[in-house]
Amino acid sequence: MERVAEGVYQVKKGFRAFVVDGDEGLTLIDTGLPRRAGVLTSGIESIGRSVADIRSIVLTHSHADHAGNAAELKRESGAELYCSPADAPAVGGLEKAPTPPVLDRTPLQILKPLLNLMPNPEPAEVDHTIEAGVFLRLPEDLTATPTPGHTPGHTSFLLDRAGGILFVGDAASQRNGSVTRGWFNRSTPQSDQAVRTLAELDFAIACFGHADPLDGKASDAFQRYAAGL
Repeated sequence: MERVAEGVYQVKKGFRAFVVDGDEGLTLIDTGLPRRAGVLTSGIESIGRSVADIRSIVLTHSHADHAGNAAELKRESGAELYCSPADAPAVGGLEKAPTPPVLDRTPLQILKPLLNLMPNPEPAEVDHTIEAGVFLRLPEDLTATPTPGHTPGHTSFLLDRAGGILFVGDAASQRNGSVTRGWFNRSTPQSDQAVRTLAELDFAIACFGHADPLDGKASDAFQRYAAGL
C-alpha cells in the first residue's frame, strides 16, 4: 500500500482503491476488482489496522473494478455502503453496470463481449444514496460532487485534508502531470462537463482510478485541461 498523504493510502494491484485513516475508523473509496478483497485487507493490516476498523465504503461508480469487493468487505466489517442513486441498482445487482464509454465507439463495440469474461461483483446492498454537494460525516468528512459521464451516477469526492484531496474515480485521468480524458472515456458533453465541474474545486492532490496521484496544486492541472475543452 502506498502513502498518498498523511493517513491516506493507495492500494495499487491491477486496480486502485483508497484507504482514509481517521480517528473513528477507516473509509474505503472504491474496492477494486472482484475476488481481490485480500489485497485490500493485507494493505489495511500493513498500517496497523484491520477489516473491523472499516466504518464506511464509498463508491465512485458501479463498474466491477471499483465495486468488485464491496459486498465482501461490507459483510466482514459491518461498514455502511454509499453510492449515487443512479449507480446503486447496478451495485445491488438489480441491473447491469453500463459499459465504459470508450466501447461506444463503433470500431470498439466488438470488444463488449469480452466484458463477460470478467467476474461479476457480488451484489452489495447500498445503505445510503448520495446527492450533489452532500457532506458525508464519515470517519473523515467527504463532500460528494456528481460527475456523470463515465457512468450515469459517477461521483467524485473531496476530502478536507492536506490542502484538499480529490478522489476522481474515472471522471478523468492524468499522464505526465497533465489531466486527460482517459483511455476509458470518450468526448461527450456530459463527460466534458464533469471535468469542468472538478476544475471549479480547490485541491492539492488528485487520486485517479487508473493513474498515479497528481500532487502539487492539482486543481490547476484540471483548470488547464478544462480550458481547452
